[in-house]
Amino acid sequence: MYPANSAIRHPAFFNRYVEQVEPGKISGLLETSVNLLEQDLSIISAIDSRFAYAPGKWSINTLIRHCIDAEMIFAFRALSIARLDPHPIRSFEENQYAVEAEKEYDLHMLVQEFIHVRKATALLYKGFDEDWLNRTGITDNGEQISLLSIGYIVIGHWLHHRKILKTRYGVDF
Repeated sequence: MYPANSAIRHPAFFNRYVEQVEPGKISGLLETSVNLLEQDLSIISAIDSRFAYAPGKWSINTLIRHCIDAEMIFAFRALSIARLDPHPIRSFEENQYAVEAEKEYDLHMLVQEFIHVRKATALLYKGFDEDWLNRTGITDNGEQISLLSIGYIVIGHWLHHRKILKTRYGVDF
């Protein structure tokens, strides 16, 4: 079920993220998501972050790093749309980023970084004029994506990975 707003426009790939987010004012939803993220990451901080549920699958460290990378990329996309940048919104290959980022991270550092990135994203959206949320950019595949959709995608992306952490990694949220 999508949030009821005509400014929700994005490639179909992102439906799985957007559909997980309750309707509401995006700035408030992002602020609330900071608290959930902090709670979730405090639970993750107590487990072995090098654990992967199967050979060839990402470790918890890599999954958290992926979420941070993706959120920073989405924040840049949001800023580009808000500032009416005429260039296409570039895609990224998540597996390439993960491979290039694979290393022994200090989980405490990752947790702090992710919280700071989410707080920065929430502040970024708080600074947008409400009417800007209808603004769209064009992806490098020629599809529209709105500033509002990116906010929902950011929140839903973590919710998606939270479910994976629960069902496949056994994290008890």
